[in-house]
Amino acid sequence: MQYLRKTHFSFFLLFTVNYYVYLCALITKVIMLKKIVFIFALLSVSVLLVAQNPLQQQLQQLPGVESVEQIPGGRFLEKYVLQFRQLRNPIGNPADTSTFLQRVVVGHVSLDSVVVLHTHGYNAADHNERIQVRDELAELLGSNDIWVEHRYFGTSCPADTNWNEVTTANAAYDMHRIVSALRTIYPKGWVATGGSKDGITSTLYSMYYPHDVEAAVPYVAPFCLTQADPRGYEFLSKVGKQNQRARIFNWQKEALRRRTTLQPMLQHYADSMNMRFTVPFEMVYDYCILDYDFGIWMRGIPTDIIPQPYASDGQMYEHFLQYANPDAFDRNNMPHQTYYVQSAKELGNYAYNLDPFREWLSETTLQTEGYLAALYLPEGDWDFSYSDEAYQKVFRFLDTTDCHLMFIYGETDAWTAFPYPETDNANIRKYIVPGGCHYSRIQDLDEDTQTEILSTLRSWLKR
Repeated sequence: MQYLRKTHFSFFLLFTVNYYVYLCALITKVIMLKKIVFIFALLSVSVLLVAQNPLQQQLQQLPGVESVEQIPGGRFLEKYVLQFRQLRNPIGNPADTSTFLQRVVVGHVSLDSVVVLHTHGYNAADHNERIQVRDELAELLGSNDIWVEHRYFGTSCPADTNWNEVTTANAAYDMHRIVSALRTIYPKGWVATGGSKDGITSTLYSMYYPHDVEAAVPYVAPFCLTQADPRGYEFLSKVGKQNQRARIFNWQKEALRRRTTLQPMLQHYADSMNMRFTVPFEMVYDYCILDYDFGIWMRGIPTDIIPQPYASDGQMYEHFLQYANPDAFDRNNMPHQTYYVQSAKELGNYAYNLDPFREWLSETTLQTEGYLAALYLPEGDWDFSYSDEAYQKVFRFLDTTDCHLMFIYGETDAWTAFPYPETDNANIRKYIVPGGCHYSRIQDLDEDTQTEILSTLRSWLKR
């Protein structure tokens, strides 16, 4: 019996050892096989990347390009983020060799396709958020898309701030260098475009460098002629229907009349959000209300949602937060401050009509001149005096140029109060979207007009 037990144990031990050896050998083979497969996959991917990304290599070799990052293409065949080295003050001080990096996003369709160039007047929205974005011009033309972030916005900022470098001439030069480089890769027709301030940028770029692109399509581009252009409130006194204007005015008046109740509620909200202001809060409260009618018409908000004068304090307050929020004046979070610098120096802005509200406005508001400086402009010893030189140049340019520009405006958009001056130049076209607000696009026009616009664009681009 003991002999049998020893035999069984020996057999079991031998089986276990052999099985363990076999198992180790099998695992080793699997690991080696996986390594081989992994190495082969790596080699395949490397070969594939080299074979599939000649565009990336071309972009990297362009003069001024510091880096090229490939990102998911979304609705594009390939997509890249470029960091482009630019001079800080090329027109104001050409001898200054200091530089900054400017962000450019390239959405690639084909080397044989035209290019829609987005001349941003602000920051280009983060490229990871733009993966699925393709604007209507790109859809209409089946084009490549290139977005250029404006200097001193987003990530396209030098380490230290010098507001003297923020000029329309410098911004146009930035665009000129980028387009000159990229046209060596994309030789077909180019059309510059942008909405609002982006549209101003495309117009000024066309003026400074009239033959860089074949055409420009500025959407809802305003041209204010002073730091406080009165044409804005003149437009607002006539826009839309009388009952719509009355509904807006009655809310403004009621919000001012209820100052003792609503202002502390709004200030508590601002404090809870850690907002900081450079003027007394009573002035912030006033300008939230004074700016209200402009914002309603600009955004195309239906006036029937505006609370009536008999609305409760709670209803008035909730509407206040949604449509007249004080966050626009928050010094701790002012991503568009460069816009206000440009408004003060060259681009202008709109004026407020205080007369209908004088009996309810605070003394601070009534005694303060230059709302841009008080509410928006950077603190410090800077010269922000206004010059209309750039606009006078662009207006003369539109009268005589052989370049092609097509302006799109919204009929009831408050910014339509500031169009470019009418011209007899056949190369300049203008279309107004009936009832359109600041988001007006070509697709909002009737089909015949859309067809006409597309035909015109194709002829300009020689397609």
